[in-house]
Amino acid sequence: MKYRIVSDIPGRIRIAFFLPRFPAVDRGRVESLFREIPGTAQVSFSPRTGTLLVCYDGRKATREAILGKGAAAPTPPTGRVRPLTELARKKRIVIRSAVLLLTRPLIPPLIRPLLAIRGATPIFKKGVTALRQGRLNVDVLDASAVGAALATREFLTASLIAFLLKLGDYLEEWTRGESRRLLSRMFHLGQEWAWVVREGEEIQLPLEEVVEGDTVVVRLGGLIPVDGVVLEGEALVNQSSLTGESLPVARRKGLSVYAGTAVEEGWLRIQALKVGDKTRTARVVKMIEEAEEVKAETQSRGEALADRIVPWSFILSGLVFLGTGSASRSAAVLLVDYSCAIKLATPLAILSSIARLARRRVLIKGGKYLERLARADAFVLDKTGTLTGATPAMAEVVSFRGFSRKFILREAACLEEHFPHPVATAIVRRAAAEGLLHAENHAQVEYVLAHGIASRLRGRRIIVGSRHFVHEDEGVDVSAAEPYVYSLAERGESVLYVAVGGKLAGLIVIHDPLRDDARALVRGLKRADIAKIVMLTGDNEATARTIAAQLGMDEYYAQALPDEKVEAVKRLQSQGYTVAMVGDGINDAPALTRADVGISMSHGADINREVCDVLLLEGRLEDILSARAISREAMALIESNFRGIIAVNSAALLMAVTGVLPPIFSATLHNMSTILFGLRSLKPLRRNE
Repeated sequence: MKYRIVSDIPGRIRIAFFLPRFPAVDRGRVESLFREIPGTAQVSFSPRTGTLLVCYDGRKATREAILGKGAAAPTPPTGRVRPLTELARKKRIVIRSAVLLLTRPLIPPLIRPLLAIRGATPIFKKGVTALRQGRLNVDVLDASAVGAALATREFLTASLIAFLLKLGDYLEEWTRGESRRLLSRMFHLGQEWAWVVREGEEIQLPLEEVVEGDTVVVRLGGLIPVDGVVLEGEALVNQSSLTGESLPVARRKGLSVYAGTAVEEGWLRIQALKVGDKTRTARVVKMIEEAEEVKAETQSRGEALADRIVPWSFILSGLVFLGTGSASRSAAVLLVDYSCAIKLATPLAILSSIARLARRRVLIKGGKYLERLARADAFVLDKTGTLTGATPAMAEVVSFRGFSRKFILREAACLEEHFPHPVATAIVRRAAAEGLLHAENHAQVEYVLAHGIASRLRGRRIIVGSRHFVHEDEGVDVSAAEPYVYSLAERGESVLYVAVGGKLAGLIVIHDPLRDDARALVRGLKRADIAKIVMLTGDNEATARTIAAQLGMDEYYAQALPDEKVEAVKRLQSQGYTVAMVGDGINDAPALTRADVGISMSHGADINREVCDVLLLEGRLEDILSARAISREAMALIESNFRGIIAVNSAALLMAVTGVLPPIFSATLHNMSTILFGLRSLKPLRRNE
């Protein structure tokens, strides 16, 4: 077989084979050929790229044996032909049935009954299986209807029914596949290789050859191909594809990173903990693919009603036969049922709407949550990171005790530049804008988690941080700042305290601005007749009141801890509201879980299936309005379909009972209406949004 050597170092050789695209190459067979060679330690073959990696004992004889085996390998080393996918199999069945129907006039009359029976066999098998399981459902009704058509020698009717049922199966499978393809494109990494350190050497490998425990190197502009922990390096990582958060997050030694996220600045050496289908990105896709299993209450009720109608169809068919003695009329009744259309159209409408939302980068976990979002009449909104952009800006500096404004800003920037978090970035950016050069005159910087920064400047201790850190932990008197702090809180702003040598030197005012689309969200919710719009925040009363007034919200809760957020949701639910909770942080997780539908703007460092029901990947507030509008359209489509199905099938049933329509026409009317309602349910998927 033809090949070329990609890399060749002592003890390791990589070969690329020239293979045809089809048929599929058997990976196991290729690897077994080379494992037979004495001296080989590891063999890995990638059917997709056609490359073979062999690690061996470094001996020249072993290398020559490997190359000799490569040249002598069969061309191509194929296994079984790749099996058909379920969609392709159903498509082939539909095409075959359609061809038989269209060429029926050319088929000898004696063969037509045999072809009708053959086409109906899969339907009979499904009906028999249902009966064996003790279920009297639509499969039994379909089998009975086809059987009745065959018994009355309506072979064309039997063939037509079988074809329509198979077409319905294919359309449902196609819709599921379409939603999966949308998701796959959405999360596709865009690269098929990774740089991996093996035996001290950095080499480029196809993604499928990366294994757990490998050390992966990602540099500026690269996509992280694995879930793992940082071993070395420091970088800003854009996680928007996974969390919806547009701001990059700092990642350094010991912190976690996830596949599909991008390194915007710096470089990382990562130990791979999860690869391939085990990565978080792959699990998100799988989560949405499984959404079809979480049925809407409307869908469950519709399907239950459809199943309950089945026995009555049999009873009515028997009564018609007893009353008229006409087997044809009795069969015509069996050929009309409500359940086919309900069970096809309802899930298709839900899946199409979920796929439409996915196209807008809104992931919803199932029909149940789609329905709850449509019914939601109370929205609870977290403030920080949801209504505000989590991109603070430095507003001003207040100085005390003779310290100059420039001194406070310059020294604060000198400390903060070592820690790439949003507040620090805002201070450093402001100092740069004002042309303040901050020389490294301080000693080693000490970072106190969630409190502030401390160092020494020309022999004096300098600290920057929260009131708790400066006053309670460091014992600095901050009473002079109290009037300013209260005034700033009334404006919706917060402060960092700066102290030098145990004395308060100044305040740095931080403004966390409202998102540009926050007011539009509140206005949109009001226009949508949402009865309750509530803001929850951990900020003080003055700040919360100011933000609520700016947004035009009448109800808010300040200094809300996680358990208090849960209580706020419970209160609304006890008043009869269907509550949608919108939040982005771990503190919001209990309330998101308690709400009827939890909507997450982003999940920070982690995504938890139990936290939210709807995930906004782009983090746009307008997507909340769009998601609710699409969910309401989906429910309206389901209700409209339901009314239409009842009307059409009731009319067909009435005509079947009265004998106005023979079996073939009642079957055609029923089955064609089923397909039309199914196609109508695909309307959300056809929209180019």
